[in-house]
Amino acid sequence: MSFSIRPYHIDAHACAEVYFHAVQRGTHEKYTGAQRNAWAPKIPAPLTYLADENCVIAEAKSKVIGFMSVTAEHHISMAFVHPDWQRQGVAGALYDRLLESVKTPPKTVHASLIAQPFFEKKGWVAVKKEEHLIRGVMLIRHLMRLD
Repeated sequence: MSFSIRPYHIDAHACAEVYFHAVQRGTHEKYTGAQRNAWAPKIPAPLTYLADENCVIAEAKSKVIGFMSVTAEHHISMAFVHPDWQRQGVAGALYDRLLESVKTPPKTVHASLIAQPFFEKKGWVAVKKEEHLIRGVMLIRHLMRLD
């Protein structure tokens, strides 16, 4: 199936749904049910703050299937792909388009155990293992840098 990449428009609701499904169904290989439920217990409120970041959207048949954003501080804040579209080149296409759209490349990301291998393939290096407490449940992630 084909998909396209475009800039963020008014996609806050659709991005919230992708986020929820990516966490709940797309991270089961590395995170327990309790961890996934702490991370994303329900579809969150619309991710309206993405409008203030440099965000790119992947879509197929006019439906949002993934998104990636970078802050003004050069930090990748969000990188999520719907589980039905994972391992099909969506994240790589989002990343490439995001890099094309910014003057200064991103320098940091807090990568989940699922996202870490993707970023490593792109040249990122894990500099610190982080234990992140969410709703009383510990999740592991890594602070990564691109030098």
